Amino acid sequence: MTRLSLKTPYEGNRWLAATGYFFALCLIPTGLAYLLDGRQFNGISVWIKPMKFQASLAVHLLTVSLLLAFLQEEKRFGRLIFWLSITLITAGAFEVLYVLWQGAQASGSHYNLSTPFTRVMYSLMGVGAVCLVAVSAWIGVLILRHPTGPKVLATGAGLGLLLGGILGGITGAWMSAQPGHWVGGIASDAGGLPIIGWARDGGDLRVAHFFGLHMMQALPLLALVLWTLRRQTGRVPLYIGAILGTLLTLATFVQAIAGRPFL
Repeated sequence: MTRLSLKTPYEGNRWLAATGYFFALCLIPTGLAYLLDGRQFNGISVWIKPMKFQASLAVHLLTVSLLLAFLQEEKRFGRLIFWLSITLITAGAFEVLYVLWQGAQASGSHYNLSTPFTRVMYSLMGVGAVCLVAVSAWIGVLILRHPTGPKVLATGAGLGLLLGGILGGITGAWMSAQPGHWVGGIASDAGGLPIIGWARDGGDLRVAHFFGLHMMQALPLLALVLWTLRRQTGRVPLYIGAILGTLLTLATFVQAIAGRPFL
């Protein structure tokens, strides 16, 4: 079995890893605010969405940083990856800061078209989201074209980033073009599924977006299982996993636009 030398996300990209860890640390003061501040927006604490974005973008940047270790070294430390990383960090920081700012004011960040300022900021959030998924997919293509390390792991890394970027981008674009992420239910996050908050009285477009984006983690984890089982050259299960993940994303998307809850 080929030895795997990767130990931490820092070995993939230090700046992405540092930013990801910083977003994770931001959960501490935001969590304290959640415990001390009883204000609500859309039926839940004003601090829930900032915490979700801090957690999700921490995972996103740490994932990309970790998977970059499967890109050939001369490419990984080249100018292109430098600027792609700067784009991810800038877009992620903007999303986290604006959602936090609006949450602190008990105001909405998404679908908030109440003032010229919030309309502009919502448009900029859309640009930032496109940058996050497009750059991740681009890096996935680079890993598939210039892999290093165990083949199944490199394929899982590249394919996960590519499919996650595409599926997350398509579902996210559809969702942002709607008046809200609820379909057929009450436009409130109160009474949603525990922790994740998905609607239980109608469709919720966030479900498909979630499954699509998290192909970035699911396929590399599947590849790691196959590698551990010494299936280094047998990548068929990985491709089957990619197909099943895509079908799950499409199925939950159709379910949501039909106005049916996930559970």
